[in-house]
Amino acid sequence: MQHNKAVHQASPSSSQTRNNPVPALQVHRVSHTYPSGTVALGTVDLDVEAGEFVSIIGPSGCGKSTLLRLIAGLEAPTTGAISRELARPSKSPIAFVFQQPTLMPWTSILANVRLPLDLEGVAARTSEPLARQALARVGIEDFAQALPRELSGGMQMRASIARALVTEPSLLLMDEPFGALDEITRARLDRELLAVWAEQKLTAVFVTHSLHEAVFLSNRVLVMTPRPGQIADTLAVNEPYPRDESFRLSTRFADLCAQLSHMLIAAGSA
Repeated sequence: MQHNKAVHQASPSSSQTRNNPVPALQVHRVSHTYPSGTVALGTVDLDVEAGEFVSIIGPSGCGKSTLLRLIAGLEAPTTGAISRELARPSKSPIAFVFQQPTLMPWTSILANVRLPLDLEGVAARTSEPLARQALARVGIEDFAQALPRELSGGMQMRASIARALVTEPSLLLMDEPFGALDEITRARLDRELLAVWAEQKLTAVFVTHSLHEAVFLSNRVLVMTPRPGQIADTLAVNEPYPRDESFRLSTRFADLCAQLSHMLIAAGSA
């Protein structure tokens, strides 16, 4: 097997024109096979436009998380290439929010959120105001000095999102961040996430098992096949933002969820 490991990261250039903008993210003929021989991801092609919110849905083990890790540069593709056209300069242009908050339990929420800036060598007089601003964006600025164990699961996830936002990334990658939360908390965080996405003008790729969550959040939902995962279908959600509970209760939302359910069945994912 040929191994063509390539992850390219580009800054805005003259090749980007008004009539033919370069996508914020391009995944070209990417696949991934683990050293054990397990083919985790089939061949995937994907373009994501700047400012778009794209969700990925499919069965457990289909390669959703693998694809996200490849996009993040946490692993190298076995074949193919991934390129990113950054919307603005940043030392950390990509932010990744994992399934669990992964907070340091021995230190404050403020210190946890400040961590990416500390790792970049940003002085405390600069990093602390930025961390407090990130906490304010997710509504937990009053808990800056609390330890993670003193917060609920939903508030811990808010802290994790604040930590991802503190470097002002262009691309936000999220791997089932709300999957372990109750439905009420999950719905509230979905709304808050959309508000942050719009305010920060982020490009977002979001992995979920919930078709309702995917429809609520996204401009597009990508449906993956069982392993080795490939993109089998795409649902366009041409509904205006901001979205609230009136959208969740609408006939249009129910119709879109039904369409997505049929796509999952046709792809062999349900």
